Amino acid sequence: MEYKKYEYPSFNIYTVKTNRFKTVQMEIIFSDEVKKDELLAKTFLADLMTDCSNAYKSRKEVVKKLEELYQATFYGLTNKVGNLVMSSFVLSFLNPLYVKEKNYLNEIISLPFEMIMNPFINAEEFDIKNFNIVKNRLKDEILSVNEDISRVSMKNALSNLDNNSPSSYGVLGTIEDLESISPKKLYNVYQKLINNKCDIFVVGNIDMDEVANIIYKSFKNPVIKTKEFNMYVDNESVSKLRQINETSKFLETNLVQVYNVKGLTKKEQTTIMHFYNYLLGGGGLNTKLYQLLREKNSLCYGIKSMYLKYDNLLLIQTSINKSDVKKAEKLIKQAFTEMKKGKFTEEELEFAKENFIFSLNLALDNPAGILNNYVFNIFDNLPLIDERIKMIKNVTKEEIVNVANKIKPNIFYVLEGEENGNN
Repeated sequence: MEYKKYEYPSFNIYTVKTNRFKTVQMEIIFSDEVKKDELLAKTFLADLMTDCSNAYKSRKEVVKKLEELYQATFYGLTNKVGNLVMSSFVLSFLNPLYVKEKNYLNEIISLPFEMIMNPFINAEEFDIKNFNIVKNRLKDEILSVNEDISRVSMKNALSNLDNNSPSSYGVLGTIEDLESISPKKLYNVYQKLINNKCDIFVVGNIDMDEVANIIYKSFKNPVIKTKEFNMYVDNESVSKLRQINETSKFLETNLVQVYNVKGLTKKEQTTIMHFYNYLLGGGGLNTKLYQLLREKNSLCYGIKSMYLKYDNLLLIQTSINKSDVKKAEKLIKQAFTEMKKGKFTEEELEFAKENFIFSLNLALDNPAGILNNYVFNIFDNLPLIDERIKMIKNVTKEEIVNVANKIKPNIFYVLEGEENGNN
């Protein structure tokens, strides 16, 4: 793979040339610090801006154009990564080597920039018809979250963090938040969005100099943005564990535990903590949590732990009977104690290494996996895959035990169901 960076006054282009694929993937990322009152609006924007533009007045016209361009795909998404919100516009298209039309490359590369820079706006308001279509789609998505106990309990648990913590915010918000967004307000947020820091990534077997030249001619963004952001959230530690119980309309009971992860080195953030999480509860059926709660005590169907690297948090979640909450908490505490004492085998550690290396090699088998690795290499100096594999091979049991002592409880949240579930 051949990596190259193109620097322009208002954006940078990062390219990875590889002959692994017949398609090319491009991602245009506008990034900014998280602002709670703009998160849902940016989610709205990313969806609406890929549905229509001045040249393509509806999603139907956009889809027709993409079909003409050999079934290309173009979509928008919003991700909150720690203290950073990333509005991404993703284009995937057939390599021009397999296309007869001479102007194909210019046409397909310029399409996303035409849609981003020329949205369907009248009198400083987004077109109301397309606005309402996307609004109804988002409303359905928000309502679907409220019907999923796992997502509700996770959202509620994180909302009990410090109110100023980006970790407590969600990209979807509430129905009330959605109703407060008007076509005019969305236009104002759009004006801010296109003034954000912009980075463009391209992966594929293509003339990258030509691609960069087309982007430069197509993307008339006059704003010069060089600001860098701290992606990591420094969530406040607590002197005393907070136990929060709430009731719900669901039948089952959901338990979420939130832990602060403090004082990690860069290596521990990048590699060691992922191993800790894998052995504790992130690695499936052989983890400590699964064995203690499911296999030995039949308290749940499943239990998982999640390491939120950029939030400096570790989460545990499971569904249980109301009557088993205290027992589950005791067993979870036991799992943490065993990890601190290094009660896991070298065989388990080697199995974890094999799985991580397999996952990283799998990422090399698709353009999105390669692109994602370079995004975080640029944004956070995350080592590239080959280097990460070397780091994984050298992880020791002692390093994992060391990070076990850097994890402190913050919130134990219980969303109680109306009746006991059957496990």
